[in-house]
Amino acid sequence: MAMVKDYLKNSFKENINAGNLQFGVAQEIPSAEVAEVLATTKYDWLFVDGEHGAHDIRSIVDIARAIAPYDMTPVVRIPQAGTGIFKQLLDSGIQNIIIPKVESGEEAEQIMYWASYPPRGNRGMGAGAVRAARYGRYPDYLERIEKEICILPQIESKKGIENLEAIATTPGIGGVFLGPIDLAVDMGHGLNIFHPEVVEAMKYAIKRIREFGVSVGTIAVTPEQVKEYADMGVSFLGVGVDTLFLANSADSTLETFKSKL
Repeated sequence: MAMVKDYLKNSFKENINAGNLQFGVAQEIPSAEVAEVLATTKYDWLFVDGEHGAHDIRSIVDIARAIAPYDMTPVVRIPQAGTGIFKQLLDSGIQNIIIPKVESGEEAEQIMYWASYPPRGNRGMGAGAVRAARYGRYPDYLERIEKEICILPQIESKKGIENLEAIATTPGIGGVFLGPIDLAVDMGHGLNIFHPEVVEAMKYAIKRIREFGVSVGTIAVTPEQVKEYADMGVSFLGVGVDTLFLANSADSTLETFKSKL
């Protein structure tokens, strides 16, 4: 049977570059079944959190396969940058990758080196035989993939904010993801992402990144934050987490039923 859609086409990247706000939901549970449930919602992208969730390459690929028939794009946050993990994910057909705690232009350039084919980088030539090129079904993979992958350095520290320009203007990156929680901790405000200094730093970062013509995304924890970020030009937002959905729903369901006793 012929493929039913163009799997190289990166609608997530296309939409964030066009300024079409994309809503994502974080998945911490390494389960294809959970991913498929989330893919039946109206979220646009699935934030597969390999930094904090217990994901490995097998669970990530299973998740990507589970949501492939749906209108949802996997975006994988890796625990740490390195040439091996980029080769595995990219050759497994994962085109959108978030790299946590990037703090300098040199780090961002190194990341693009690992994610790119020669002469820019050092990615190995094996995609034609594996899932990335759908087992040889895309003979033009090498010509197309540079345009379709979306590498997203995450800024979430004071040092990262200081070096924002060098990171955001690194050639080839698909955008910048801002992490307000770790930023608040790094600024000495614990988990208080609403501290005025944290709010000001986030506004500054979003404004500067947009001035460079680069897409920017972050996490919102209230509907009011969604509106504020959208008004500032953020084009991708993480809203909600699978584990918290489960815990909160279990608590509220039990409370509702017990309230009738």
